Amino acid sequence: MHTEAQASLLARPDSRRYLEPFIGRERTAAEGARELGVSVERLLYRVRQLRAAGLLLQTGTRRRAGRPERLYRAVADAFIVPFALTPFADLEAQIVRQAAPLWELEVRAGARAGRDRGLTSRLIYRDTTGELHSETALPEGTTWRAMHPEPGGDFAGVYHLDDAAAREVGALWEALRDRLNRDRRAPGEGRPYLIRTAMVPLRPDDLADVPALGAPGPRP
Repeated sequence: MHTEAQASLLARPDSRRYLEPFIGRERTAAEGARELGVSVERLLYRVRQLRAAGLLLQTGTRRRAGRPERLYRAVADAFIVPFALTPFADLEAQIVRQAAPLWELEVRAGARAGRDRGLTSRLIYRDTTGELHSETALPEGTTWRAMHPEPGGDFAGVYHLDDAAAREVGALWEALRDRLNRDRRAPGEGRPYLIRTAMVPLRPDDLADVPALGAPGPRP
């Protein structure tokens, strides 16, 4: 990358996604729009923006149904974007910015599902081991399993594992990702699900300011 404008477009997920259908292959605007699940007019606006920034080229035309359609391809099959050219100070700042939309979507959809199921209170108690818990209070007479009749749910926490167990869990993570990639459908086919997974090794000092992460369990 040579300019801040190019780096900014590539570093922001909301703009980079419009280049992705054309990286490493030729596509018409209609094909790219179908892949992204947006209108052709919306994608063409972004195409003009990406061409003006020098990130996208018109490579030719393809005749279909009696009329030629323009073909586009990214100027490179891979891009290296130095942080010095991006709006982000470093990798951590970029990850925070990129993760924010998915995190906000998860919170919004999860809170909506909770309200729909009558989750309106919190329960604070100490269990038989002496550990204090704070969690969403279930309506009387129901269970978490009964509250989630459709596929879904989430949990979060810090788990202390030995190397063998960590490798085994990592392999399960990879198998899950492969399964999801194999079974995913195009936008508009099937029901959309937000699936977010993470397994990150920590240092002891990472937990100093977030003691609530010390007890794994369901959320919220």
